[in-house]
Amino acid sequence: MARYDDLNTNMIAYSAVLSIIVLVIVLQGTQALCYNMVNWVDKDRIGTESDNPSEVKREQLQSLDGYRKDRVIDELAPAPAKGQEPATKEVLQIPVSVAEQLILKEFRAPAPTGA
Repeated sequence: MARYDDLNTNMIAYSAVLSIIVLVIVLQGTQALCYNMVNWVDKDRIGTESDNPSEVKREQLQSLDGYRKDRVIDELAPAPAKGQEPATKEVLQIPVSVAEQLILKEFRAPAPTGA
């Protein structure tokens, strides 16, 4: 009768090790699934906006085509030699409200990731 009351320790140890292995596999699978899901959502969010810098620059220049361009003296350029004209640069005169919208749009864009 005492033989039936004894615990089968070999089977208990085997079950404990097997359940730990299964638990680790399930946790690793869940972690990988969550990581891929986050990357997938980030890729979708970034994919809606242009990733090509030259395309972004072209779009910005096209959006500024209708505004007046002026040439002004460049304060950062070195002083001209005697008898020469000072260096000039081209600037756009755009309304403040449009400039605000452009800057807000630029701040909302995700930061470029470079290698």
